[in-house]
Amino acid sequence: MNAIEAMQAEIEYQVQDLHKLNLSSPVDNCLFVGSGDSYIAGLAAQYYSSSHAICCSPIDIIKNHLLVKRRNLFVVSISGNTQANILAAKIAKKHGVSTISALTARSSSRLAKSCDQTIELKYKNTGITTAGTISFTLSMIKCISLSTELQIPSNLRKMYNRAEKQAKQAISEINDKSDSSNTSYFILGNSQLHAIALYGAVKFNEVFGAKAMAYPAEEFCHSPLFSIKETDQVIVLGGDDDDNSRKLGKRLNEEGFSSVHVGFKRTGIELLLQSTFFIQLFVLKLAQKYGLTSCYFLRNKKLLRVSSDFIYH
Repeated sequence: MNAIEAMQAEIEYQVQDLHKLNLSSPVDNCLFVGSGDSYIAGLAAQYYSSSHAICCSPIDIIKNHLLVKRRNLFVVSISGNTQANILAAKIAKKHGVSTISALTARSSSRLAKSCDQTIELKYKNTGITTAGTISFTLSMIKCISLSTELQIPSNLRKMYNRAEKQAKQAISEINDKSDSSNTSYFILGNSQLHAIALYGAVKFNEVFGAKAMAYPAEEFCHSPLFSIKETDQVIVLGGDDDDNSRKLGKRLNEEGFSSVHVGFKRTGIELLLQSTFFIQLFVLKLAQKYGLTSCYFLRNKKLLRVSSDFIYH
């Protein structure tokens, strides 16, 4: 099984495994800390939460420990070995945070040992290194359940099938001039969908080695809009009642730029899950279209060494 096949398998595992996740009882004043996918999982919880949850990077705490004051701190990391997260947990403990919890897939990790308690994320995976999918989705749901009441929808298969159709349709509409690595991607989404747009940009970086940026739709129109080229691809994520995002996608196409609008007829956690499925399946099917068998971050050994040196050491 290669990395792209592993990615496909782990995306599909979600439909069965998300129902098995033990949801937490909500607590007030959550502060989620993480990097990469884990940061985005916390950010989704910040947008969704009804209890004043916030999200920041570990560097923010390292530079300003006052951020943890009167907060319940949750440090999110699948590997549990990100050095900045470990340092942030130690600084928070030094400054009197009463309880620091590690959300991690590795209960024996350095992060877990640096925190007061561990919330272990258990999920099925292939054992093959690939771009994060089920690990992100479970982290996001777990963070949300810590910050507000939550139930996993019973219609996951229906949502997944709908997202798969949307992914296929979006790929049929993208710029014929794009070649995955030389095309820049702009992924737009507001509020909760901004977190999913960020997640999409990260997956384009990892899988294709492509330049990809995420913005709220209005923020995009202020400045980043002026950097797009006719060979670039804009993907606009919007709720079913988001007329502005639909109009933006249409206007860009009228002006000669390649834009795809993807609308979701759902709200709340269903909106987050279906849009997550869409991003995962869109990236997967585009990788398959281009005949990829591995992710770019795995093939580029030099950049992978730089990344590992700065993240883990």
